[in-house]
Amino acid sequence: MGDIADMMIEGILDEETGEYLGDFNKEIFGTESPGFPISLEHTKCPICEKKTKQGGLAQHMMDKHGT
Repeated sequence: MGDIADMMIEGILDEETGEYLGDFNKEIFGTESPGFPISLEHTKCPICEKKTKQGGLAQHMMDKHGT
């Protein structure tokens, strides 16, 4: 596999977005790579069911759905 895929499997990168999670993991698990894939909490848009971060849902709704 490639480096990015390996980092997702190890838990260094978010498995859905590819974001770096090392600092987040270190606070919770005590290591940058906990050894399993993790993902930050996401929420689904109630209209199109696209996964977004909770903080980005309002922006997505305004941009894509005009509400």
